[in-house]
Amino acid sequence: MKIKTYVFDDLKKGIDILKREYGPDTIIIDMKESIHGGSSKMCEISIAIEDPSRPDDDEPKIGRKKAEAIWDSITRQVFEKIGLLESEIITDRLKSYPVALRFLYDKMVKNGFYPRLALSLISEIYIEIGEFSHETSKASFFLKDIIGKKIKINDINGFGHILILGPLGAGKTQTAKKLAVMLSALGKPVSLISYSPTGDKSKNEIWETSEKRGVRFFYTDSIEKIYSFMEKDERQKIIDIPGILDFQRDVFKRLRDVSRIMVFSAGSRDEKIKNYLDLFGDRGIGGVIFTKLDEEYTLGHILSNLILLEQKICCFTTGTDISDIIMPEKEIFYKILLEGNRWRREEVKL
Repeated sequence: MKIKTYVFDDLKKGIDILKREYGPDTIIIDMKESIHGGSSKMCEISIAIEDPSRPDDDEPKIGRKKAEAIWDSITRQVFEKIGLLESEIITDRLKSYPVALRFLYDKMVKNGFYPRLALSLISEIYIEIGEFSHETSKASFFLKDIIGKKIKINDINGFGHILILGPLGAGKTQTAKKLAVMLSALGKPVSLISYSPTGDKSKNEIWETSEKRGVRFFYTDSIEKIYSFMEKDERQKIIDIPGILDFQRDVFKRLRDVSRIMVFSAGSRDEKIKNYLDLFGDRGIGGVIFTKLDEEYTLGHILSNLILLEQKICCFTTGTDISDIIMPEKEIFYKILLEGNRWRREEVKL
């Protein structure tokens, strides 16, 4: 193989010309803008082509795994430089995959999974099983296995004290109640600490929940009392605090012997989640919980977020019932990818 560089006045037109000249599978190595003839902006496209001066027998052979790795590397570069052509590039690449893999790709994207990640997953399946990827059952099996490896789970049943964090409106108080009731039902002595500087009306509801479910409840409008409760009560504690960022960061730093769990609604997208996590730094986050699954049409973006942000999932919640907790496992991930949102709340028609 050798590298050739061409100059065009239009990027998309240049790619089309090179594909007609060298074929649809032409490997693009690099693309960049350049200045030619004073201030005139042009673009340079570098491609890899076979060297005709080299005998076929001397041409090094590359396996499927290496070929896919090269493609993935090139794809990442292309996506970074020409985001607008992402859809076209993916469409071209999909043509080289078996029908079964294209079917899985379409189902994932339809259910909200990010196209670039979907392409990466089916590429991994193709590397793993090659010609067997023509069989839908085998391809589906490996998809379930791969997604199960990519999304890490942190078992909330093994946690000690839990501090619930997250933005306003994420469903933190409801989540705290659900976790307290779930852990209590498993035979663990649990206390729920709720802080509100303004006397939140949800206090009465939490108190009622604690009485019915056997969860000890502490309520305070004083920050210092949170630490006092932590010291005098020996039960496993779940601490619910308001979504005031500065306050959350202060408690986050002061309570060191707790598992810090971030709660986000299912409608949150990757940029919002990343920005919020960055405010607390990379250390000390035990995992995330996604709430309100029943309010979204699709849920694939949740799995995309978990992979891209490299966060562990503790559980999901859906609905308003105290028992609406879904524990994560690869079967659940697979259903979200291929079956859509089975927890979607049906709208009442008047």
